[in-house]
Formats: sequence, C-alpha cells, structure tokens
Amino acid sequence: MASEDPENLEVQLTALRTGIRQIAHDISSPLGVLRMVAYYLQANQPDQEKREHYFKVISQNVDKVEANLDRLRALTDSPPFGPPAHPPGREII
Repeated sequence: MASEDPENLEVQLTALRTGIRQIAHDISSPLGVLRMVAYYLQANQPDQEKREHYFKVISQNVDKVEANLDRLRALTDSPPFGPPAHPPGREII
C-alpha cells in the first residue's frame, strides 16, 4: 500500500508538521491582540464607544482562534492520524 511506504509517510509527516507550525503561528497572533486589549481595558477606562470597539476586536480574534482550532482538529482526521484510506464498500481484513 502506498500510504504505508516510509517515504510517503515522511512526506505526510513533514506536511503535518508544517501545517501545525502555521496554525500555531495563526493562533499566536490573535492571542497577542487579546492580551493587548485586556491590558488596555484594565489600564484605562474607555468610553462606551471605545469599549464597544474593543469588544468587537475581542470577538473577531476569538473567532480567528476558533477557526484555527478547527483547522488543527481537521489535521487529526488526515493521514497518518485519520482512518486508513480504502475504497468505499471494501472491508479491510
């Protein structure tokens, strides 16, 4: 089977590592924004308009983190971690 080939497995693992590294970077950025906003809100007493703006920023960045966590979860469904690839309707014995 091609998926059990050590060279193919190494290519898959390299791609997986690259994907995880990218997702980690993509999660770090919104977390930095959230940290900055939390610091600003704690250190200042912004008016209602600014508070609404910062709550919108928080919501947008939480959405980014959630989207990246979904991408990370999707990687676990891919080879080599997901179910083995085989034609539908055929049993693996």
